[in-house]
Amino acid sequence: MKKYIVYSICAILSFSSCKNFLDETTYGLVVPSTYPTSLSGLEKCVNALYSMTTLMYNEAACFTALWGGDDVTTQAGGNKAAFLQFDIFSAQDNNERIYGHWNNPYNVIKQANVIIESIDNIQEPKISEAIVASQKDRALGQAYFLRSLAYFSLVRVFGEVPIIKGLAPDYNIEKSPFLDIYQLIESDLLKAVSLLPVDYRTAANPSDLERTTYYARATSGAAKSLLASVYLTWAGYPLKDNTKYALAAKTAKEVIDASGSYGYQLLPNYADLWKWQNGWKDKGNAEGVFTCHYNSTAGNWSDGGTWANGNMNAPCAWLPEKPFGGWSDGFAELQFFLDFPPGPRKDATFLTEGRVSADGDLISFENFTGGRPYYKKYLDVEGFDYDNLGKYVDWWSSRSMQIIRYAEVLLIYAEAQAMAEGTPNQTAYDCLNKVRNRAGLPNITTGLSGAAFRDSVVMERKWEFAGLEPCARWYDMVRTETVAAATARRHPSEIPLVGKPNDTTHEKYFAPLPQSDKLVNPNLR
Repeated sequence: MKKYIVYSICAILSFSSCKNFLDETTYGLVVPSTYPTSLSGLEKCVNALYSMTTLMYNEAACFTALWGGDDVTTQAGGNKAAFLQFDIFSAQDNNERIYGHWNNPYNVIKQANVIIESIDNIQEPKISEAIVASQKDRALGQAYFLRSLAYFSLVRVFGEVPIIKGLAPDYNIEKSPFLDIYQLIESDLLKAVSLLPVDYRTAANPSDLERTTYYARATSGAAKSLLASVYLTWAGYPLKDNTKYALAAKTAKEVIDASGSYGYQLLPNYADLWKWQNGWKDKGNAEGVFTCHYNSTAGNWSDGGTWANGNMNAPCAWLPEKPFGGWSDGFAELQFFLDFPPGPRKDATFLTEGRVSADGDLISFENFTGGRPYYKKYLDVEGFDYDNLGKYVDWWSSRSMQIIRYAEVLLIYAEAQAMAEGTPNQTAYDCLNKVRNRAGLPNITTGLSGAAFRDSVVMERKWEFAGLEPCARWYDMVRTETVAAATARRHPSEIPLVGKPNDTTHEKYFAPLPQSDKLVNPNLR
């Protein structure tokens, strides 16, 4: 377990990508038993925690296991082999790109544990107790929120994984049961909800840092939204606890009812979600419930602790290598594209043609690498030109990643309420139709049973979050036990499957744990 248990924690105390606000750069060893001891030290630890969180999303490799979804595929050979293993269900435990799914969340967990375990070290005799208490509470809330986010990623990708408690290393640690992991996530998020403010600008005794970076920090709305997603997943495979549908609906409804206070709303135009001009570099947009912000200009990417500052997931990873000079890490499965409902959402989701230069010929997707449409939603960064796709754009961008969107909250409520009560109520229809109408689709048919309505919502999620958004299509396929059923629709022109997922035995539902950790600790085998 050396990859994530060694607790000489080299925290990233530099410009944070989620929070590009520090004007100092401090590298060094964090000793959990003695640090932090002040509010300024505590904020540096929180800053490091966000930096580690952004590393969970800032390159295509962070989504390697999600290539099993029916929305994405890749090319054969070269450095795409690791992605392809998951796409064709032949993943091995020595897959070179799976470590991002494993190490990055555990680094978040370690740093969150430092804050949680050392919070009583904070001593500020010259500052009022109320100020110290409120700022400690918000730091704890963020630690609990981000720790739960990390565990939620781990359990959905790998299945049963170790729960890391405290700060002491344990090289013989065992995997924890699903229920224990979900109960820990729930506990963390309930604490986060109680500790985090609705808005940092109006929180009790906010620090200058919190006021300045309110848009990048987790709020109680983000914690409730994530908790609703956790409950919805808990109701599906593998735990299949149907009582959690009611909790998912209740929690999502609380966010919806307070959306005005949180400032959440659907953007009227789906395409606006993906424009860098729409607040990508700083304050995000009204649909972003929790977003990781990057600043690629804050230090060189190869300079010590600044790797977390930039986003390598955009634009080159999703730009065709041929003819535009991108990387072609991933693109759409053909059947998925063909099935996708036409309208403004489809137009905003896929790149189907383009010019190498402003005066060049229009090239259709059949002539792209892989002969497939690409995902347009990750291409738009500052300086990108859709009329000149061959124009060089730096692979190291400030493109933000929307981790939780308000559209997800609406669809969680719609699905969970219908399943909890057996039939969808009017609010469930309204939530689903808001998402559909924005996509240019008519209202869903009325009079549906709970199960039929649920299927419609899951289908809507398939289109709304296509292309490895953090609430990925793959996760829906697993929780609804439809991996094999969805894969059966794979277009015959795609690279043939090697492994065969099974919706009864759940074969191929979870990624193998990394070989290196299993060699160190036999309890992980």
